[in-house]
Amino acid sequence: MDELTVGFVTQVKGTVVKAKIAHELYQTTYFFNGKILRGIAINEFVLMRKGYQDIAGKIIGEEIIENINFRSDEIEQKKFDRYVELNIIGYFFEGKFHSGIKYLPIINDSLHLISDEKISEIYNFKTEGKKSVINIGVSSLEELPIQIPLNGVFNSHMGIFGNTGSGKSNTLAKLYSSLFDKIKDKDEINKSRFVVIDFNGEYETISKSFPEISHSIKLTTREDGDKLFLTPSEFWDDELLSVLFSATEKTQKPFLTHLIRNKFTFDNEVNDYLHNTIRVMFGPNPHKETINLLKSLIIYFDPAVQNSINEEISKFTWHSGQDKFLHPVAKYIDKSDDAIAHLTNLFGAKLETNNVFEEISIRATLQLINSVSRNYVQYEHISPLISKISAMSKPLARVVEIQNAVMQKKPILIISLKDCNQQIKKTIPMMIAKCSFLEHKSSSNHIKSFHLIIDEAHNILSEESGREAETWKDYRLELFEEIIKEGRKFGYFVTISSQRPYDISPTIISQLHNYFIHRLVNENDLFLLKNTLSTLDAASRSMIPTLPPGGCVISGTAFHTPLLVQIDKLESEKAPQSETLDLEKLWGV
Repeated sequence: MDELTVGFVTQVKGTVVKAKIAHELYQTTYFFNGKILRGIAINEFVLMRKGYQDIAGKIIGEEIIENINFRSDEIEQKKFDRYVELNIIGYFFEGKFHSGIKYLPIINDSLHLISDEKISEIYNFKTEGKKSVINIGVSSLEELPIQIPLNGVFNSHMGIFGNTGSGKSNTLAKLYSSLFDKIKDKDEINKSRFVVIDFNGEYETISKSFPEISHSIKLTTREDGDKLFLTPSEFWDDELLSVLFSATEKTQKPFLTHLIRNKFTFDNEVNDYLHNTIRVMFGPNPHKETINLLKSLIIYFDPAVQNSINEEISKFTWHSGQDKFLHPVAKYIDKSDDAIAHLTNLFGAKLETNNVFEEISIRATLQLINSVSRNYVQYEHISPLISKISAMSKPLARVVEIQNAVMQKKPILIISLKDCNQQIKKTIPMMIAKCSFLEHKSSSNHIKSFHLIIDEAHNILSEESGREAETWKDYRLELFEEIIKEGRKFGYFVTISSQRPYDISPTIISQLHNYFIHRLVNENDLFLLKNTLSTLDAASRSMIPTLPPGGCVISGTAFHTPLLVQIDKLESEKAPQSETLDLEKLWGV
């Protein structure tokens, strides 16, 4: 045994052990048998020897107790007895560290300081067989290199949390840049997809650093720019349209399902659909709301005939006593032919659309006229959906385009939402998550792993939001909760980064496997971590509010014990564009 003996075990309660430290050992560093050993302190590792078994523990607390047997002629150090509290984290066998509890110490087992070589073994996450690792930084206490395993980390759901300026953006970029460096030259990278949802335009540097395997798009609702491309079969889907237009589950989503069915019935003949709808509208069951719905379509005709069509439609009024339409020439409209005879300009003109969203708006309006006229739906239930479709059409047309050709995709896609309005910032991540998850689950999918990386995740995963209806918030959270709970078995993994973990649904936080926690000072955030992270001990948790920039507590299923790590800062060309503005440099002072 070449480790220095420093005390003995005095109490064992489950996995928590108490040990008494020898009086003369109060230094922070010792030189023993040619090795430098670290002294007894919080978060340091120690060994307990039980026969031939070396049990590893981590110090989580210490105290002194007055020695009642102290004699006046003894040295001052013996006046108090020093005790430490330990958590058992594993054991050493044949020079290798094994995590988990196989052995427990007994009273009077000796306590020893541990060398840096054995601490490095604790930080070694390789097991028998081939296991790839990436270097992310150094341990804050020992300054030993920390390498994390690819398996266990990247095939899990991850959470990266920290206040602004704490280094969480650098950690996210460091993790994935190191991964891409390792696999960029392998053909197998095409078996995976990585999609980064970048709310603030910070991660374009990843695309520039790996141009052969990645590309970035900058979406904007201010002007025409880059677009997300979908095939018609992907777009004309009731699930996707429900996400895009925040459709309610019980009434509006079935309406969109019928819309898609009618789309295939009248595929390229929207004008035929218009003519059939007008015949139903002026049929045996007229409704007064339909005339204004018909007027709302005037903007989709040639501007040269819009005024004449408006004049034709405006001549029709509603007689509430008879529940019929009234025309100054035809009088009461009893059958559709009576109305069509006075709508010659409307029937002679053709609807014109510039994009698929205008087509949806037209089809939705025509379907509402049909459905109301047949008493299939209540106008009040569907009218808000038509308003949402009209309001969302223009911004969505600037960020989404439908193409028949399937473009060859690179494995890494960075989507910047920096220049998008708030509604699009919520809608696009939902659309990507829903479509990619359904596609990845399908039997025709050839991609083995899908990695969705969401920066500033509180923007879309917040449990509290006053900007949206309660039903839409529930649908949004249910979607991501389903992905978090079911995604792993399908090879679909999520990484979320946020300044405020408390704002995110507790279900989502609790289902994460691995956590990278930078400085957090808000009590609600710390309370959430305390209740959801079973792998985070009290000593590590207490350090979170005082972590330096780049300092990080790593905990989760891939790690034996919580690690206190200083994450390496990326070089400027790979670093995210999130640096604090240097005012001295700006002002030249």
